[in-house]
Amino acid sequence: MTSIDLSPIPIPPPTLLQQIRTSKLRPFGPVLSGIDKQPHRGQVYVSTIGLEDDEHDLTFHGGVDKAIHQYCVDHYSYWADRFPARDVRARFVPGGFGENLVADGWDERTVCIGDWVRIGPPGSSGTGGSNGCLLEVSLPRQPCFKLNQRFGIKNFAPRTHQEAKTGWYYRVLEEGWIEEGMEIRIIRRSHPRWSIARLHHYVHRDKTDMMVTQELMAIKVIGDECRNVFVDRWQNQQAKEAAARRPPAPWRKFRVTSHTAETPRIVRLELEAVSPRSPRSAPTAIPPGSHALIKLPNGVRRPYSIVHGHMDSFVLGVALDETSRGGSSYIHQSLRRGNTVEVAEITHGLPLDKMASHHIFIAGGIGITALLAMMKRLQDTNQDYHLHYAVRTAMDVAFATQLADLEPRVTVYDKSQGQRVDIAAILRSRIWNSHVYVCGPQRMIDAVVQTAAAVDMAPEEVHYELFQGDTTPGDPFTVEVISPDRKAKLQVGAEQSLLEVVRDAGFEIGSSCEVGNCGACRIPVRCGRVQHRGTALTESEQKSEMLACVSRGIGHIVVAVED
Repeated sequence: MTSIDLSPIPIPPPTLLQQIRTSKLRPFGPVLSGIDKQPHRGQVYVSTIGLEDDEHDLTFHGGVDKAIHQYCVDHYSYWADRFPARDVRARFVPGGFGENLVADGWDERTVCIGDWVRIGPPGSSGTGGSNGCLLEVSLPRQPCFKLNQRFGIKNFAPRTHQEAKTGWYYRVLEEGWIEEGMEIRIIRRSHPRWSIARLHHYVHRDKTDMMVTQELMAIKVIGDECRNVFVDRWQNQQAKEAAARRPPAPWRKFRVTSHTAETPRIVRLELEAVSPRSPRSAPTAIPPGSHALIKLPNGVRRPYSIVHGHMDSFVLGVALDETSRGGSSYIHQSLRRGNTVEVAEITHGLPLDKMASHHIFIAGGIGITALLAMMKRLQDTNQDYHLHYAVRTAMDVAFATQLADLEPRVTVYDKSQGQRVDIAAILRSRIWNSHVYVCGPQRMIDAVVQTAAAVDMAPEEVHYELFQGDTTPGDPFTVEVISPDRKAKLQVGAEQSLLEVVRDAGFEIGSSCEVGNCGACRIPVRCGRVQHRGTALTESEQKSEMLACVSRGIGHIVVAVED
């Protein structure tokens, strides 16, 4: 990725407030929206939550960090020149982007995050009350699907952020009265390297520069919606690096406090730590999309998605696998209330994308367990989502109580009634900036991944998790294992994994999910070719690393481990 110029940006000269625009929430297609703003004549009061009489869609366009939206009026001629059809061109007029403040001269290249902006009478330096207001630039606007509908242009919304012409948000530092014709002036610039356009670049394009990521996540005036992108990016990178270095997690004992039939094929397990680590008054939360590696009394280890709970007490759902090799069959037939199991480190495997405008969940059977907590989090934060859940019969609907709480954003497909999930139709009709999350049989995951590519979804918009590892046999291979203290040449059979062979030889390799989702078992490859399986490594990471739990060497490979 080519780096961009990060030299300081001069403060632009003052400009004039041409229009103030406000609106009530009104129906806009299937949702309520405040995008249809009208000119407001005369004075209007600016409070910490925005302009008087201006209603916000709080899902994406409200709150103190998004109190006021400004858009450069010069952009409208830019867009009109690129979409010259008469009916489309006529829509590119001030107010089209749903902005509150209409002004020219300033744009995303000249306005910087953290700028203090005074709106007040020309020639005056006072702020607050009759002297106007004081604002602080807080966020680039995250464009939503409504722009596609408003302008009648397919995929117009992503183009606005690709070209950094989205406008920006303000938080209000000092309340006061404003009106058309007042002066807009930047009176302080605290972060002259970080224009709105440069933030767009590092949010949407260059996602690998960790030095820039660290710098941006430390800038407190960036609103949480944007700053958390960088915080999450850094934490994910740190987690990947830590997973490669750390020794296997210590096992903790958990007692089975409930073992009940959720459906004819699914057991609901409630587990509670024998020795809790956190106080009952403030238990440590488990991130949505997490799973736990369970060691059963028969010695078998299997990963299971966590439905809900915290680090000392949580719920699992386990389906009886028709080809069980001792995991699900033991849980269904032998495990009982009062028994103990061991739990390794709980791993966050399927994160929610915080910059998505809409979330599509597709689940098959027991795959619903990986997604329930994620949807609950979205519901609690008033975000948009929909679940498509495929089951064999109505009797196989798992965790019906939790699903009822998610209504009406759930569609269940009963195979016995001839109902099928039409993946192509779901993804083709998606709103802009949708992300899809799928957990279920491999054929379902493959169908979603292939269909997403066919309908022009970017790879980073598709998230999936296997609830079974790729255990299909492979060709035997040999491996030379190098550690700081010793070396060993080992044979990996067709039915064996590299992880179990290396562990049996006395080397330590961390692991968690053991199905290729989490990356805890990633190890460096010094030499040789690898047949990559699993989802935890990016294409670039696969050039030098492999997942010991599912990936396989071709012929002979050399790997490094920390002994």
